[in-house]
Amino acid sequence: AMAPDPSSLPASMELVALRVPARKCGLFLRTLREKKLLLNIKRIKPIVDVPGEDKGDADEKAGGQGPKSKAATKLILLDPRIKTIELTEMDEESRNLCASNGAEAVRHTLKIDVSRHLTLQQVLRKILPEEVPATSSFETIGHVVHMNLLDAQLPHRKKIGEAVLEKLGENKVKSVVTKMGKITDQFRVFPMEVIAGDEDLVTEVREHGCRFKLDYAKVYWNSRLQTEHARIVSSLTRDEIVCDMFCGIGPFAIPAGKKGCTVYANDLNPESHRWLNVNVKLNKVEKNVQCYNMDARAFLRKLTADLLESKKPMYTCVTMNLPATAIEFLDAFKGLYPSDFKQMPMIHCYCFARGESLSEMRGDATKRAEGVLGAALPGIEIHDVRNVAPKKNMLCLSFTLPCSVGCRTRKHPQQQQQHGGSGETKSAADDRDPKRQKVA
Repeated sequence: AMAPDPSSLPASMELVALRVPARKCGLFLRTLREKKLLLNIKRIKPIVDVPGEDKGDADEKAGGQGPKSKAATKLILLDPRIKTIELTEMDEESRNLCASNGAEAVRHTLKIDVSRHLTLQQVLRKILPEEVPATSSFETIGHVVHMNLLDAQLPHRKKIGEAVLEKLGENKVKSVVTKMGKITDQFRVFPMEVIAGDEDLVTEVREHGCRFKLDYAKVYWNSRLQTEHARIVSSLTRDEIVCDMFCGIGPFAIPAGKKGCTVYANDLNPESHRWLNVNVKLNKVEKNVQCYNMDARAFLRKLTADLLESKKPMYTCVTMNLPATAIEFLDAFKGLYPSDFKQMPMIHCYCFARGESLSEMRGDATKRAEGVLGAALPGIEIHDVRNVAPKKNMLCLSFTLPCSVGCRTRKHPQQQQQHGGSGETKSAADDRDPKRQKVA
């Protein structure tokens, strides 16, 4: 039979239990479980300490010998169908097991803290009006719980926050926040409100052997992308040279640096740049990761020009994790390299795509990327990262930059060439245009 949920049970239950030698608990548990004679309630263990028996009692019964940290006996809780001390409801074989192994049948009152066994959704269902949904999905970032409350839930957000804090507080949760609008600024930071707990959102997370410190109120972090971070980093070799154009606080750059890659990591957000530097030192990858705080196009041009001038090895991989607008930045690669340059980088460009099917989404994303580059991408590989909304997915487009796009020709002149007497490039003008950087 299916085990009942503790939330549906009374606050206490009168049971028959077996007081058995601690060293024989395994024998009893195995045998009684096979015969379905054990207490079977979700999240409640069928074995408990004997009330009133402490370590001193155990030491005395053991004659002062052996370890002093274990009780001599334990209580094994039986199914409520067993009602008599004589165990008449048991089969003969089970009664013989008890008699031959020193088991004593006793009465036991099991107290059930019903609230402790409620799920978060059950708690919210109890405290919210019937017409308000009790959805309870959340993301944990260190000591911070991030919820995306529905419009109908927002008037009750303080009550919800306190319930979450009480339910998850034992897991070191100190703050509960909710998103209060869409991401509208160029730094990918959404407006949020602390609805319960500590206002301090400086926290630390661990991901694939790396530590990341961050101020969740001021930088972008998404724990749901850890599998994607690992996928890309696992594809890199130790001698890979990585250009991370939108690096955030380093979820790609730090583990790649730990792997031995040389990483040039850039982010426009000064706070992301600050915490990137903190995390580089925290993970001891200063020799492998160089940090920049620039516009992505300006960073790409400067890095490329510096490497060419110094004749240092060029980056072999480019990550562009700004899914709302990264495809628009692909135009920065047009005519970026000398006409005889052969080592075109592998580009991992993230984007959002809408469609009735994954095939339709992939086709739309490919068409947009090819449109910006002005060239076909016959070898493109598209990885479905995650679903973000109905008929909307986050995708990763991976392709080797075509030489026809990257190399300087009459069609794609050197991007740093000056136009007119202003000394300003067209790309530089684009950089200053907020529409070119804005995140939808």
